[in-house]
Amino acid sequence: MRVLLVGDYPPPHGGVAVHVQQLHGFLRSRGVEVKVLDIGKGGRPAPDVIPARGAARFGLRLARYVAAGWTVHVHTSGNNPKSWVLAGMVGGLPGPKASRVITLHSGLLPDFLAASSPRRSFARLALAGYSRVVAVSTAVKDALVGCGVPAEKVEVLPAFCASQVRPGQVPAAVEAARTRRRTLLAMAHHPSPVYGRTLMFRALRELAQTSPDVGLALFGPGLDSEAFIRDVREARVAGHLEVLGELEHTAALGLIARSDAFVRPTTHDGDAISVREALALGVPCVASNVCVRPEGTRVFAAGDASALAQALREAVAAGPVHAPQVDAGPVLLSLYEALGARNGLKTSHEQGFDLGDTRHAAQ
Repeated sequence: MRVLLVGDYPPPHGGVAVHVQQLHGFLRSRGVEVKVLDIGKGGRPAPDVIPARGAARFGLRLARYVAAGWTVHVHTSGNNPKSWVLAGMVGGLPGPKASRVITLHSGLLPDFLAASSPRRSFARLALAGYSRVVAVSTAVKDALVGCGVPAEKVEVLPAFCASQVRPGQVPAAVEAARTRRRTLLAMAHHPSPVYGRTLMFRALRELAQTSPDVGLALFGPGLDSEAFIRDVREARVAGHLEVLGELEHTAALGLIARSDAFVRPTTHDGDAISVREALALGVPCVASNVCVRPEGTRVFAAGDASALAQALREAVAAGPVHAPQVDAGPVLLSLYEALGARNGLKTSHEQGFDLGDTRHAAQ
């Protein structure tokens, strides 16, 4: 079996990129020949990861893998036009019966599609060329079915591989933060207001009234922006922040593992990998009720800072959690095998295709 994953690959360590990295690692551990066509920013070289490097080169490489009969699995958000152009491009490529699968990750997808009839029509056409469509939540599936995608073609599967959650070493700043704070909370930061920074700051201010030594460790992009500095000043929480910048994914997991609780105060969400990671590590997790959260999560009413503060108090007091977590790896591996058997795919060697160019690019 040969699988090509198409999507972002870290860095940066966003949700889609992390899932692609985790799935890549899982498949390699099972002896699958797997490569990643990285459509992101193209970070440090990694084994079997090929940077896209321009639309023409991307299209050529992709076409060769499809023609050679590889199973192609696209990972994209589904909440912007570029994402759907990618979906349509891969699904519409000519070639033999190569299995094509797509995972749509974003909790913003339903609103994006609901805003326009042409968007819904394009989504239906873009997904016509896929054997299976994977939605990370029931809300995402419902939105796709509402566009006319056959329900039996769409499967709901959280984008999470529990077996790949492995905390690594953390920088000295994380150890220092843990030493300073009797209560240390952790939060993945992003400049987008969807991530709920200002709400968290209000809740943090409320927590500090009864727990003066509470700290909030923030990691991710945008922590040196003018907007971030303004929000810190207006909320008067500077003394309670541990600003860590962007961390390697294993270091971020190490931070979460050392925290008393992980918080996800988003205004919209799909199926947040970070929530599942925290729970897999046994760390209490508090998240907004904007979507169905995994078992073990403490939810609060979205937009309510006092409810968030109270949920965090309760989570810290209750201590570690023990909740089973999903592993998408074995499920997707079984799907690839079933589709390959159904399509009777041959290997690239049997079909006589030469992938020398793409193999060289992966090294």
